[in-house]
Amino acid sequence: MKYKFSRFVGLLLLLSMLFGAGTASAQDDITLTIWTFGSFFTDFYKGIEADYKEIAPHVTIVVEEIPYGQLYDNLQGAFVAGVGAPDIVDVEQGVISRFLKGEPGLVPLNDLIAPYADDYIMAKTGLYAHQGTIYGIDHCLCPVVLYYRHDIFADAGIEMPITTWDEFVEAASALTEQGISALSLSDRSWGDFYMLLLQSGSPGFFDADGNVIVDSPEAIAVLEWYLGLLESGVAIAPGDSQSIYGLMSEGKIAAAIGADWYGGFIKNNVADTEGLWRAAPLPAFEEGGARTSTHGGTAYSITAQSEHKDEAWAYIEFALFNEDNKIFEFQVNNLLPPVLSHLDNEALLGPDPYFDNQSLGELFLELAPEVPHQVRGPWFNEASTLVGNAIFEAAQGEKTAEQALKDAAAELRRQIDFG
Repeated sequence: MKYKFSRFVGLLLLLSMLFGAGTASAQDDITLTIWTFGSFFTDFYKGIEADYKEIAPHVTIVVEEIPYGQLYDNLQGAFVAGVGAPDIVDVEQGVISRFLKGEPGLVPLNDLIAPYADDYIMAKTGLYAHQGTIYGIDHCLCPVVLYYRHDIFADAGIEMPITTWDEFVEAASALTEQGISALSLSDRSWGDFYMLLLQSGSPGFFDADGNVIVDSPEAIAVLEWYLGLLESGVAIAPGDSQSIYGLMSEGKIAAAIGADWYGGFIKNNVADTEGLWRAAPLPAFEEGGARTSTHGGTAYSITAQSEHKDEAWAYIEFALFNEDNKIFEFQVNNLLPPVLSHLDNEALLGPDPYFDNQSLGELFLELAPEVPHQVRGPWFNEASTLVGNAIFEAAQGEKTAEQALKDAAAELRRQIDFG
């Protein structure tokens, strides 16, 4: 793999202007430390190390793999202490809110990402942004599709793909009569509801200004529809993931919504159904509407404590925007590139025997421009907990969907006001 220098030198000059004095010159021998939480990321960094050394011989990369929870406790401790943070940290989307309260210990990346805005799928930056400032840039795209048992749908006379959710629900009645649930959904967690909420056109639990919209008419309508699927038997809420995989294996669950990486989970946990699965765009809520959502992600972030911010971005640029590197990362950890010009690479488009020799890459390439923008911000973790509780209360019949979400929104606003 050889790095293409088209933007590299220009961006180094931009970085030196942005960060000013205190950053090392391009020829100083320096060490960049990266904190990550998974061996799949470590393997990727080790795999591109030699190539990076060729273009930046003065830079030594040290990767520290730290267990997930400990990593972010350590990071928060370093921010509080004012010392001890790495240069680069992999920030998983589920914890970013933790670091957006108060003064973030992360470097704004807006100006650095800007040259790539036409190629990078900018909807992914909403995960790591607050009040217009972007603090992380995602490794992966995470488009959501409908994974389905093509044999079960064919046996029931249902032609796939289906255009709208209304049509899907109507067709799924043929499966319900056979004791088969068309979908698996959670009745006690926010994730499945959130994917569908984003698909409906909502930015999530907050609007662009950070206002709570957990109880918006759109959110209430999606939850009412979601609960209707569970009540009708079209969808089932089996509980833990192993129960879901067992029912998939038995043919009792015919489909599931999930991101690109979820296809790997199905492969690994429902191995006895190889060749019986395919994937399709999500049915739209209305004709011509969005056919995908997004779920998951991990971003590169630069810490404010780094003394080598320019070199840190140069390394991120190399890892993220070099096509050879991203294809290698896909081969290592199955993370689909969030860069449009990479998505038609032959390595991503080959047939997958598990999915009936379908090219999932072609499907993801088709859907990539439709991946929705979302708004997270500093209070997302609190919001997701409260919404998960609201879904459970509504699913148990303790509250209506409207009341459950209004109560959750009121408590979330109270917590934000309290600080």
